[in-house]
Amino acid sequence: MMHPTALTSLYRHALAAARFAVVLPLALAPLAMAQTDPQNDPRTAASSKRTDATEFTIPLSRLMGNDKPVRLTGVASSMKLSLPLPGLMQARSVRLELAGTASRALLASSQLEIAVNGRVIRQFGLDGSADGFRHSINVPLSVLREGFNEVQLTVAQHYTNTCEYPMASQLWTEIQLRESQFVVSATPKAAAARLDTLDALFDKAVFTDAPPVSVFTAQTPKGAVLSASGLVAQGVGHRHDYVPVRIASARFPSAFAQLGAALPPKARTGVVLGTFTELASYLQGLGVPTDSGPVVAVRALPEDPTRFVVILAAATEAELPIAATAFALQRMPWPGRAWVAVRDLQLPSTAAMEAAAAAQKVSNRSLPLSALGYTTTTYSGLPTGNATLRLWNSSWQGRMQLRLHLNYGSGMAGQSALNVVANGVMHGSIPLSDPAGGAYTSYAVTLPTGSLRLGWNTVELQPVLVPQTNGGECKPFFLGNLTTTIYDDSTLQAFGGSPLMRPDLGLIARDGRNPQMAPLGEGMAVQLTDAEDATVGAGLTLMAKLTQVLRTPLLRASFQVGPDEKATNRLWVGTMERLPEQVRERTGLASADRLLLSVPLVQSVKVPVLEESDTLTRLQALLQGPPSQPLVLEAKVALNDASSRHAIAATAFDGGHPLTVFTAASPQDLEKGLHDVVGYGPWAQLRGGMAFWRPGEPVKTVISEDAPFSAYTVRGSLGLLISQYPWWSLAIVLAMIALVVVLTRIVLARYRRRNLPAQIHPTSASKA
Repeated sequence: MMHPTALTSLYRHALAAARFAVVLPLALAPLAMAQTDPQNDPRTAASSKRTDATEFTIPLSRLMGNDKPVRLTGVASSMKLSLPLPGLMQARSVRLELAGTASRALLASSQLEIAVNGRVIRQFGLDGSADGFRHSINVPLSVLREGFNEVQLTVAQHYTNTCEYPMASQLWTEIQLRESQFVVSATPKAAAARLDTLDALFDKAVFTDAPPVSVFTAQTPKGAVLSASGLVAQGVGHRHDYVPVRIASARFPSAFAQLGAALPPKARTGVVLGTFTELASYLQGLGVPTDSGPVVAVRALPEDPTRFVVILAAATEAELPIAATAFALQRMPWPGRAWVAVRDLQLPSTAAMEAAAAAQKVSNRSLPLSALGYTTTTYSGLPTGNATLRLWNSSWQGRMQLRLHLNYGSGMAGQSALNVVANGVMHGSIPLSDPAGGAYTSYAVTLPTGSLRLGWNTVELQPVLVPQTNGGECKPFFLGNLTTTIYDDSTLQAFGGSPLMRPDLGLIARDGRNPQMAPLGEGMAVQLTDAEDATVGAGLTLMAKLTQVLRTPLLRASFQVGPDEKATNRLWVGTMERLPEQVRERTGLASADRLLLSVPLVQSVKVPVLEESDTLTRLQALLQGPPSQPLVLEAKVALNDASSRHAIAATAFDGGHPLTVFTAASPQDLEKGLHDVVGYGPWAQLRGGMAFWRPGEPVKTVISEDAPFSAYTVRGSLGLLISQYPWWSLAIVLAMIALVVVLTRIVLARYRRRNLPAQIHPTSASKA
């Protein structure tokens, strides 16, 4: 038996090797190895009775994120999708119902093949004479694995036996995503209840929308217990990754045997928070000493070994956030044990937090493509595919410049190029025409002012790779040398414009990193109006969603009832009648039965645009002061009963800091509204200053971007010259200064000779 001190040192080295930002030594008590929970024994699980298999239908439109048909073009084309297989489900049969339409021009030699995880499981011919095709393909269970399985549909298409043009317009096959589906028959699967299986207990690979995850406490959560619940929500959220998750708050029964009835019917896992005394029945048989420090444990339910509970316990409620923080950490190397004690929690210091925040600030408004989520990618073959980048633009009348680093292979035709498209408009085409191949460093493509809009912008990198012969000349062509690589250290830089920030719900709905937010959620607060279970559940769901959207741990964000005076980014969750009056006034929420809307009519702004170097930009900011805020003329409309049964999201600036509100007329409506809006579609629809929706209905927004807009700009050619030729401009300025000095000396000398009397030398005066 290894000594606890040695185990602590072992885990310290493991955490250091993983380069975690948070140091969390773990102390494992020997009793955890000596005793075995009979309820968690896999042999007990294997002997339990099996339930009947449940059939799940998964349309391809759900897996692809849209319901539009996918068209496969050219002589060779493919599409990929991922088939989820939860770790706690045992598949009994998997069938793919595939529907599509093939071009009438295709020959009988054309075919479509289906591969799962790299293994071809079925192929059939594409007969263009038919109006469409439907195939039922049984997927062998031997090729499937837990998690996400890669399914690839590949077509080989021909319209003639000789002199074929590989990208002829008549070469196509459409896959109907709405009519195609996977049909999976599966049964719940028992698993060993160990901490290293936490990710499987909160699995993002799901067949349908997952039921809410219940967070149980002994009493109404408050203080340290409420803070720990917020951390638990983060841990649940990041384990589900991008898959929407809903969280509910409830009380746990005193007896462990009764917990199964308290869980939602289809829920596989719940979380319990409490002290050792309150959770004595839940910890019985695990051998957890009460002086071990905060504990994280996993157990299977006694009546059903396919359902589990995660237990966070401590001697006092004040220590519960320590265990919850360990649960919230990403990439935590949990041991293969039923429970573990957590000790010596060390979070980064305030100085380290400030240094990390300062490192995120970009002085020259330039950032690499890696900051937009892009990774170095090689594009090859036909069709090549492309990269789509989403960037947030906060400058009126500014422009951007994309500086690309790339290389391309030899043997491509002179028509090959890399097109740069912004918001659907092409602004540059980089030639890939050298037969010997080549490389570019900092190839600049400018995105002009007229093509950019305030808010989200889309930039596409579209490689067009053409073989030297097109096949129609009865000459062979090769796809292997059609290749180009675009590197993620390519940069995007903004020039000119006036950075005008306005409150927008799109800022919290954005996907990716938020450069305005301090590390670990420092300064962020999710503030509840009350501690009712429905309100707490809505707040926990929002906390989990924010963790997923921002893709970062929010360990320093507060989760509490009432205001956090130190917060600089405040989010209120609660009923309208319980919101502070100042918050309602700021966000236009009058009362529970009266909604005050600001409808934009017209907007304008005066924007100084001087495109120049970074040093002169700072000097200009010091001289001119802060930029002008846009003037928006609005009509105020008060609507009675507008908020009935609606959930509302609103945002505004309060003292220069963002203030966001999620509210409804009742806690139950609020919880339903939050559970609905965190889905894929509704969350992306949040934008503008206010949004409101009924559960299950589209989100309606109030935005000023739809109002007519006029910008009065001050633009100078001198600024443009300086921005393009900074060193020559400096030399010209110095030369002009020197010329002014010389001319001034000449003028003063002439003035003195003409108008001042001649000075008498002192020696001559003494002799006289």
